[in-house]
Amino acid sequence: MLYTTDKNAHIVLSLLKQYGVKKIVVSPGTTNAPVAMTVQNDPWFEVYSVVDERSAAYFATGLSFESGEPVALSCTGATASRNYLSGLTEAYYRQIPIIAITSQHHTSDYRNMVPQVTDRRVSQNDVKKLSVMLPYIKDDEDREACEILVNDALIKATSNGGGPVHINLPVDSGYVFSETPTLPEPTRINYYNTVRLSNDKITLKSELRDKKIGIFIGSHKQFTTKLEHTMNAFVTTYDCAVLADHTSNYTGKNKILTGQLYDLAVSTNRPDIIIDIGSVSGDYSIFNLDDDIPVWRISEDGEIHKRFRKSRLEKLFDCSEEAFFDTLSGGLRKKSSYYNKLKREVDEIVYPELPLSTTYISSQLARHIPRGSSLHLSILNSLRNTNHYDLDGSIVVNSNVGGFGIDGPVSTLIGQSMHKKDKLYFGLIGDLAFFYDMNSLGIRHITNNLRILVVNNGQGVEFRLNTTLESQWNDATDTLIAAKGHNGKAEAWAKSMGFEYITAYDKQQFNERIKDFCDPQEFNKPVLFEVFTSVADEQAGFDLIRMQ
Repeated sequence: MLYTTDKNAHIVLSLLKQYGVKKIVVSPGTTNAPVAMTVQNDPWFEVYSVVDERSAAYFATGLSFESGEPVALSCTGATASRNYLSGLTEAYYRQIPIIAITSQHHTSDYRNMVPQVTDRRVSQNDVKKLSVMLPYIKDDEDREACEILVNDALIKATSNGGGPVHINLPVDSGYVFSETPTLPEPTRINYYNTVRLSNDKITLKSELRDKKIGIFIGSHKQFTTKLEHTMNAFVTTYDCAVLADHTSNYTGKNKILTGQLYDLAVSTNRPDIIIDIGSVSGDYSIFNLDDDIPVWRISEDGEIHKRFRKSRLEKLFDCSEEAFFDTLSGGLRKKSSYYNKLKREVDEIVYPELPLSTTYISSQLARHIPRGSSLHLSILNSLRNTNHYDLDGSIVVNSNVGGFGIDGPVSTLIGQSMHKKDKLYFGLIGDLAFFYDMNSLGIRHITNNLRILVVNNGQGVEFRLNTTLESQWNDATDTLIAAKGHNGKAEAWAKSMGFEYITAYDKQQFNERIKDFCDPQEFNKPVLFEVFTSVADEQAGFDLIRMQ
């Protein structure tokens, strides 16, 4: 079979086959020759030639309506794609599944007066459900990105009523073709809505049977009682291990902290299937889990989110988490004992003696924070370290891992504290993040239910914990990257804003004062506890906790 050598075109055409898109309308040109010649030589495709692209789009609309099947379009560069707009508008308002594939040379040359290159990055809202700009494929990262984009477009075209989509296909082969038996088979992401989930539940259950199943939870809203109940039933059915950090806010059965399992136990016991829920995770230890493992993603927004780079995102469930777990729970099966095996690894962890550092501070805060409290962790070091220690299940944890920036942890914590005045709200925040957001201490609504613990090491110690930077630059990192020498101290500002201010400079002072800091009855004002640590101790604590 004679196929183009353009790898991105391989992915498009192969996935068209996997999604059952046989019908394709081709308009003449050279830029789209890789598509045209390939489908001309592949008897699987049902190909039509329509010279005028405006007619081609309407032709495809009529063909799709009559056949009930999605139809693809292929055109060349220059203004050819503009002529699709009328027909795609018609298809959009009638929800007709048209896949417009516009071929193009050198997408980086929009502004350089290159002939026949038009800018297709933006189009009208009502001509497509989705527009994707495919990359040239130079490496595996490009290939993976291309596969996800094409899957996304074809899912949008063929689900939730259907409709037109746009795939911009840059070509780089110089119209080179080669004899090859078949097109490669990129991974198709199988799409399930609530109806298909219900219809296919017997098949899906059989795929889960006797597998080691890990449910990974990223940052998550607080679980409703009903969701936790249905998830517990699913976990019991398949003996799942629930792999999560504290921002998951999961308090149900079989939970294992990913920081413990992959930083401290250094587990190599991989699941057979990962069920992925929740949003961004700030626990970087999860990348030790990243492997060639099938992933089933539950996306309540219906979008493709591929958290694990090396994994195979095989299934996308566009439904509520509650519907997924409820539908696939129940039934007798042989237990895998997967959770128990991982739990034994975690139970064997021996925690070392630590210097006064964020690692040690996190361990003691986790130990003394009262039941029913809320805990806000600023990103990276505060979050990372706390994820090594168990918290009581009644404690709600939050972190700004969405934007994942230094700004806003104090303001976010204060906003949280407005919700329930009879509940304690704690924050563990590094010095740079605190001083960045310190003006928020002046918010007039603050009451005595707020407790802020600031770890002050005189710089952004996160950058001195980065092994790549540290091995090359060491103390030179301090000047600009870690911003050493800001010489900030929170005492004057905290006191002027009406806070009770306490401090610790060594481990003994800290141990004496952390209990009072966490005591619900100890203070009648908001509290700021500033603990001073050194870079050397921070590095030592970081190294010790990862040597287990």
